[in-house]
Amino acid sequence: MGHVLTVDVERLGSEAVSLGDGFLSTGDQAAKGNYGLLDQIQALRWISENIGFFGGDSNRITVFGSGIGASCVSLLTLSHHSEGLFHRAIIQSGSALSSWAVNYQPVKYTRLLSEKVGCNVLDTLDMVDCLRKKTSRELVEQDIQPARYHVAFGPVIDGDVIPDDPEILMEQGEFLNYDIMLGVNQGEGLRFVENVVDSEDGVSGNDFDFSVSDFVDSLYGYPEGKDTLRETIKFMYTDWADRDNPETRRKTLVALFTDHQWVEPSVVTADLHARYGSPTYFYAFYHHCQSLMKPAWSDAAHGDEVPYVFGIPMIGPTDLFPCNFSKNDVMLSAVVMTYWTNFAKTGDPNKPVPQDTKFIHTKANRFEEVAWSKYNPQDQLYLHIGLKPRVRDHYRATKVAFWKHLVPHLYNLHDMFHYTSTTTKVPPPDTTQNSLSTRRPNGQHNTKRPPMSPAYNNEDKDSWNDDEETGPQVVENPRDYSTELSVTIAVGASLLFLNVLAFAALYYRKDKRRQDSGHGQPSPQRQTTSNDIGHHAPEEEIMSLQMNQTHHECEAGNSNEGALRLASLPDYTLTLRRSPDDIPLMTPNTITMIPNSLVGMPNLHPYNTFTTGFNSTGLPHSHSTTRV
Repeated sequence: MGHVLTVDVERLGSEAVSLGDGFLSTGDQAAKGNYGLLDQIQALRWISENIGFFGGDSNRITVFGSGIGASCVSLLTLSHHSEGLFHRAIIQSGSALSSWAVNYQPVKYTRLLSEKVGCNVLDTLDMVDCLRKKTSRELVEQDIQPARYHVAFGPVIDGDVIPDDPEILMEQGEFLNYDIMLGVNQGEGLRFVENVVDSEDGVSGNDFDFSVSDFVDSLYGYPEGKDTLRETIKFMYTDWADRDNPETRRKTLVALFTDHQWVEPSVVTADLHARYGSPTYFYAFYHHCQSLMKPAWSDAAHGDEVPYVFGIPMIGPTDLFPCNFSKNDVMLSAVVMTYWTNFAKTGDPNKPVPQDTKFIHTKANRFEEVAWSKYNPQDQLYLHIGLKPRVRDHYRATKVAFWKHLVPHLYNLHDMFHYTSTTTKVPPPDTTQNSLSTRRPNGQHNTKRPPMSPAYNNEDKDSWNDDEETGPQVVENPRDYSTELSVTIAVGASLLFLNVLAFAALYYRKDKRRQDSGHGQPSPQRQTTSNDIGHHAPEEEIMSLQMNQTHHECEAGNSNEGALRLASLPDYTLTLRRSPDDIPLMTPNTITMIPNSLVGMPNLHPYNTFTTGFNSTGLPHSHSTTRV
C-alpha cells in the first residue's frame, strides 16, 4: 500500500490521573487539562524528528482518527502547539464542533470524581494531590455520568492548547495550512436509538415524542422556547406521507441524531476549511458488513468504515469485526485503502495510485471511472462511498441548514419575545439542568414520557436512503396559537385606542387655536414651572408617557438583565453545543475558572464569552498560518 506508518496514540478520559494525565481539569493551574492532547502532540514531535530513520518523510505526516479520535485530530489542527508537526488530517465521523468534542464543565465532573474517592473539593491543589495518590482502579471504577450528548472528561478550552472555542478558531483560519479529508457514515445515530427505545419493531409515536423531548432537555436549557423547538424538530423529522409507520419513524429518528451530532458539525467544518481554497475532500460512507451483532434494519453506523480502512475484509472475520465479508467488501476495502493512502502521500485521494480492478481483488472495481472532486462551500461536492459510487453535491443540505441556521434563529426569537414583552413579566429562565426530567437508575437525566400524543407528533420523512435526499416540505403546523393570537389582538386594540385618543386631543387643540386666532386674541405665554405637569394637555400627557416608556426601554437596553440581545448566528451556534447549565470556563487570555455562583460578579453574555480580535481584512486574523 505504500510507505505508511501507523501510530496508535490514545489517552482518553481520567485514566492514569494519578500522574496528572488524561483530560481531568480543575480549570486553574492545579490541573489545566488537555494532557491527552499534549501526549499526542509530543508523539507527533517525536515522529517528526525521527521518521526519517525509518524511511519516512517528515514533510508528509498524516494524522487520522474516528469518533472521539477524529474530534482530537480536528482539535490538533487548531492548536499552535502542533503547528508544523503534521500536514494532513483524515477526520472520520467526528469534529471539534460536535457537542461531545469539548468539555465545557470540567470542574463539575472533577469535583464529582473527587467526592466519590474522598478527596477535598474546596482546594484544587489539595484535590489534585489527593487524586494523584489514588490507584487507577479506584478512579476508573467510579461511575461519572456526563450530560447526555456530552463528555465528562475531555479536551477543554484552556487558553493555551485550545485557546478559544473551536468554531471561532476555524473562522479565524487556524487550520487552513492542513489538507483535510473528512466524512460521516449514513446511520451514525444508531447508537442513540438503540439506547433509548426498543426499536426492533420500529418506534411508536409515544417513544418518538419521548426521544425528541429527552434530546431537547439534554441539549437546550431555556423553558419558554423549549416547547417550540421540540415541536419544530418533530415537524422536520416526520414523514408526513407515512407518519404512522413505526419503521419509518425509527429511520427518521436515527437521521435526527445523525444530522445533529455528526453531519452538521462535519459539513460546517468542511465549509470553513474550504472557504479560502484549502484542499478539502468530503465523503459519505453508505456500506457496512453483514454481522449478527447489528440489527438487520441498520444502515452504516458509527465505526462501520474502520474495518475497510485497515483491510480487515481481506483477512476475514476477527473478534473485533465478526462479519461475513463478501467479495464486494474486499473490493470496497481496497478502494478505501487506496483513497486514504493516496491522500496521505499527495493530499489528493485520486493519485498517485488509480483505482484498479486487478489490485488484490478480482471483483470489478466500480470506482475506476469516479473522480473524487474537491469540496467547496458553493458546490459542496462529496463522494458517495458504497456499492454504487458517485460524486454528489450538498449532502443533507436541508437538515444541515435546519440545525445551522433555523435552530439558532429560534433562540434569537426567544430572546426578542422574552425581553420586549410589555404585557406580562416573564419569569427568569430556569438554569437547572433538565428541570422537567427524572433520573434513571444509571444516573442519566431523562424526560418523563409524555402521554399518547396526536398523530401529528410523529416524525417527518427525510429520505434517508442510498439514493435520495429530500428538499424542504411545506406542511401546515397544527399547533394551536389561540392564546398568542388573543394577546396580540388585545395589545393591538389597546394601542389603537391610545392612538385614537391622541388624534382626538390633537384635533381638539388645533380647532381651539383656530377659533382663538379668529377672535384676534393672542395666546398667553406658557409658564414652565416645576408643578406645571398637572396642566399638561391630554396629548402632551400621552406623548410624555410614550417618551418615558421609550426612555425606560433604552435604560433597560443598557442593563445586563433586560438587554435585547441580538447576536450573530455563530454566537448562538456555539451555545447549542454546550449543555444547559454550562458556564464560561476560560477566555483566551486567562486560565482562571469563573464559577457562576460567585456573588457580585456581573452577568456575562450567555452566548458568546469569547471575543474576536479586530481585523481590517476579509482574511483570517494575523496570527493564523494560512495559504491565502
